[in-house]
Amino acid sequence: MGKSRTILGATGAMVCVSLVAACGGQPGSQSSAAPSAPASSAAAGGPVTIEWWGWAPGYEDAAKAWNASHPGVQVKFTQTQPGSQGGYQRMLAAVKAGNAPCLAQVGAETLPSFLVEGALEDITAHAQPYNTRFQPWTLNTVTFGGKQFGIPVDSGPMGMFYRKDIFDKHGIEVPKTWDEYAAAAEKLRKADPEVSITTFTPDDMYGFAGFAQQAGARWFGISGDAWQVRMNDEATVKVANYWQGLIDKKLVDVMPGWSDGLWKNYTDGKSATFVGAVWMTKVLEDSISKTSGKWAVAPMPVWDVASPSVGNVGGSPNAVLKGCANPKEAVDFAAWLSTDATAFNDLIDKGGLFPVTVDGGSLPNMSGARPFYGDQKVFQVFAEASKNVSPDFSWGPTMPAVNSVFGEAFGKAANGKGGTLAEAMATIQEKAVASLKDKGLTVAP
Repeated sequence: MGKSRTILGATGAMVCVSLVAACGGQPGSQSSAAPSAPASSAAAGGPVTIEWWGWAPGYEDAAKAWNASHPGVQVKFTQTQPGSQGGYQRMLAAVKAGNAPCLAQVGAETLPSFLVEGALEDITAHAQPYNTRFQPWTLNTVTFGGKQFGIPVDSGPMGMFYRKDIFDKHGIEVPKTWDEYAAAAEKLRKADPEVSITTFTPDDMYGFAGFAQQAGARWFGISGDAWQVRMNDEATVKVANYWQGLIDKKLVDVMPGWSDGLWKNYTDGKSATFVGAVWMTKVLEDSISKTSGKWAVAPMPVWDVASPSVGNVGGSPNAVLKGCANPKEAVDFAAWLSTDATAFNDLIDKGGLFPVTVDGGSLPNMSGARPFYGDQKVFQVFAEASKNVSPDFSWGPTMPAVNSVFGEAFGKAANGKGGTLAEAMATIQEKAVASLKDKGLTVAP
């Protein structure tokens, strides 16, 4: 039992301790010699070279900008497939082979999986000087058991995109709470039976997780020295029952996410809102361009106006991978990317990335008017939302497996082919526990 073991710590962070869960595929301890591929060239008198893998638009240009002004530390950027499309598999294989890059784009939902695989370097000491620049909740996504393994880059606070013309036509007030949202759904369906308040996408676990997070869900935690899995906790069941009610009353349409049918529904004006992350701003502009000028953005409806918590969907930190020979230089670059005003302003423009710094809302491209939304300065809505993201939600180490189960169980329930959404969450809970146990992780009853 000499290998380190991984659990989710009492503060919602991952902790490596003995006798809990194997960090599989252990590529070596921090004190072991670094592999030759990422080794520094500083010893030979040349600049330090940091290899960086990722896929976000604008990253290659950012590396060029850094290199032009930092001759002593040069960043070599390699464009990879998005993580779920093979990028993560390639990264983990490189770590195991001893030739991984120093720095890699890793989604916040996937970072715990990398930690379980022993694929991350502890960068706590190097990152500490920069951490006051970040919103505290974003640091929770890269901090495990008091140790930091990455630098936050972007986030996905949620808001409500809505068809202003449809709302105006039927005299519907913009809902501030979920009760008001349900009332608006009924009023809209009564006024025009062909139009729903939204299209529910049952295969989108990450979007549903944002709803659950807002309500106070805590899907993963610990009990003693074991993982605690609560994917059907009270808050999650509350959210599931809410959407089940809208489905049962036929107040929402149900379609797969990211499908042609979904975009046609919105293009044809058959659904009037989309509650989602800030990065949907650009997705909607591209996917339903024919509706340009008809949309606006409002804050995400809340459960309690006195405590306006918001969900978050997405965000891809730059993680320092195991074996990095120059973690300080990697952190220096990663922190520059996330906090330099010029660099990140460019990422907003080219990639639609949303800043995670405390002063990110003041960047020039955050205040730009967007014609698709009637020249509204939509990022300002999300800048306020980001201040209210619920900080206590954590991901587990087997989310790809859980995601597969989620899509199947939620799809059946939402389409009336097997139980309710709340019952589906009970099934997902069971499968999530099993997936952790299959990895050799200890799970609390």
